[in-house]
Amino acid sequence: MANKPLTLLPTGYKSSCSVTASNHTQREKICIENMGETLGDRIGLSDEVINAAASLAMKAHDCTGKPFLRKKGLPVTVFAFAGSWLPDDWCAQPPFGETKMDTSNFPSLKSLGDHGVALVNGSFLRRFNAIQSSLAKKVEKVIGEKKQVVFTGYSSGAPVAILATLYLLEKSEPNQSPPHCVTFGSPLVGDRIFGHAVRREKWSDHFIHFVMRYDVIPRIMLGPSSTEHKQILDFFNPGSESFRKHIDSSLGLYSSVMRNASMVANYDACNFMGCRIPALETLRNFIELSPYRPFGTYIFCSGSGKLVVVRNPNAVLQILFYCAQWSQEEDAEAAKKGLNEHLDYQKELQSLGKQNVVYLDHLEELPVSSDGSPATVNTTLNDLGLCFGLQSTQAMLCLQATGELEKLKSRNQDKIINDYKQKIESELRKLSKYKEKAETCGLGYYDSFKLQEKEDDFQANVSRLVLAGYWDEMMEMLKAYELPDEFEKSHDFIRLGTDYRRTVEPLDIANFYRHAKDEETGFYVKKGTRPKRYRYIQNWLEHAEKKPSGSRSESCFWAEVEDLRIKTRSNGSSPEIKQKVQQLGQNLIKWIDDESLGKDVLLENSTFVKWWKPLPPEYKSEPESSRIMKLIH
Repeated sequence: MANKPLTLLPTGYKSSCSVTASNHTQREKICIENMGETLGDRIGLSDEVINAAASLAMKAHDCTGKPFLRKKGLPVTVFAFAGSWLPDDWCAQPPFGETKMDTSNFPSLKSLGDHGVALVNGSFLRRFNAIQSSLAKKVEKVIGEKKQVVFTGYSSGAPVAILATLYLLEKSEPNQSPPHCVTFGSPLVGDRIFGHAVRREKWSDHFIHFVMRYDVIPRIMLGPSSTEHKQILDFFNPGSESFRKHIDSSLGLYSSVMRNASMVANYDACNFMGCRIPALETLRNFIELSPYRPFGTYIFCSGSGKLVVVRNPNAVLQILFYCAQWSQEEDAEAAKKGLNEHLDYQKELQSLGKQNVVYLDHLEELPVSSDGSPATVNTTLNDLGLCFGLQSTQAMLCLQATGELEKLKSRNQDKIINDYKQKIESELRKLSKYKEKAETCGLGYYDSFKLQEKEDDFQANVSRLVLAGYWDEMMEMLKAYELPDEFEKSHDFIRLGTDYRRTVEPLDIANFYRHAKDEETGFYVKKGTRPKRYRYIQNWLEHAEKKPSGSRSESCFWAEVEDLRIKTRSNGSSPEIKQKVQQLGQNLIKWIDDESLGKDVLLENSTFVKWWKPLPPEYKSEPESSRIMKLIH
């Protein structure tokens, strides 16, 4: 068959499941059918609301006069958004049209570790920004009436619904009913950081995406903007001469989309399987892959009276590729389905209450082969086109690996909670005693550690290094996405990390200046010098408290002192240096008052006091200066 999508089976990955009669019970956990409950019961929206959302989404998409429609008279208020088939409203900047998220409106859509901002489709963001003000007024009125809001959209109206939901989630108060988002045939909107941030904030369950098995639009953003891309949009555009006309090139258009989907799905599969394929690595050097990835709950409409619910985003990407495969005999029919099914959502969902719902869970236990597997498993996988055919083994291995990755994340978190946490707390208790002992001797633990004259100082250094090992390993897990996304929002670990940072970072700073590393690398706090474990943990706290970046830098107090000691000697009375010294004094009082910094920094023999007391008056500001003098002991 011409133009068949590329499919590569990663080498080096071995299935953890064998298919035998003895593990049929485990297999049954994979597919959980609805037993007396509707889809609405599980996702928190009634069938009535879902159908109303689908109807309004279709109507709003083609509504040229209004940017959005609103429907009342339900237990919720539904907002649906207009769509567009113009190429610039899908991708204004080829190849993929991505841009950094607007962090003023979407402050949570970033990576907490390195402050990497999520990427989003720029055209979709522009369309949301154009209606944000008028929409916000309508939504505020609904919230004031204590009604829940549901945003919905079909096709290119769906990304606007997604962004509207995220905007409201960012602004929602704790006692406010959170919004829901229901989309139909939505293109992909954001990158991996985008999805990670949504899951970290525990917002993922608020997003429900219905996708027909062959629909081309949910896959279209996996490829770059191209002539084929425009031709597909023209097929749906009522203003185009190609409107709903199947042409000889339909198969080529669909195959082009699927080839791009193949490259992205295979590349990601290799990453989470821990495998390398030379052919893909070579292609990656020459071909830019799409940044867009799925997030939220996907509900695949099989077309055979069954809805398949998938929550694992890596699995969704694999299913988007594998479930749209076809045999050589089905070439023309599959291409037509890819276009026609995008028009069938309202028709498909009319029988929503009568359709069987299957939840595709425990993916790590998927059978590699259909032989001997329970009927529920085979039927569900076959409905998605995953169970039979030449590529079924590859599909099963990839889906199985997505489940294994989630198990790995859970195991890593369990190891941290059940093992590392106790060991970290034990080492911190040792350092707490070290700190108290140093203070009773009239010298703070920073200065004592910097001198390294006693056995206690040596033992404190051992604890410092042991703790660095634990936290560095955690940081590497986070960087590799090998911990659950919500780990960084754990109150227990934000607290533990903050205790660790405030206790141990001063020792790292003391070690840094004791060995005069500043002469080689410059100031401790500059990027690339300060260990990332401290930056990550500080970002967790600032994000949890909704504070500006850098506002919780109390653990770097001693680095500021050491830096300003040098600069006040070398730069004289520079206005900039004076201002920094005054700011340090103000921060010192604030941090002592909120107990984020210990009073041992104000011991008479501390490095800070010996430097600060002789400074000329112009370096000090009131009333902080007077308070500092009173606190020195």
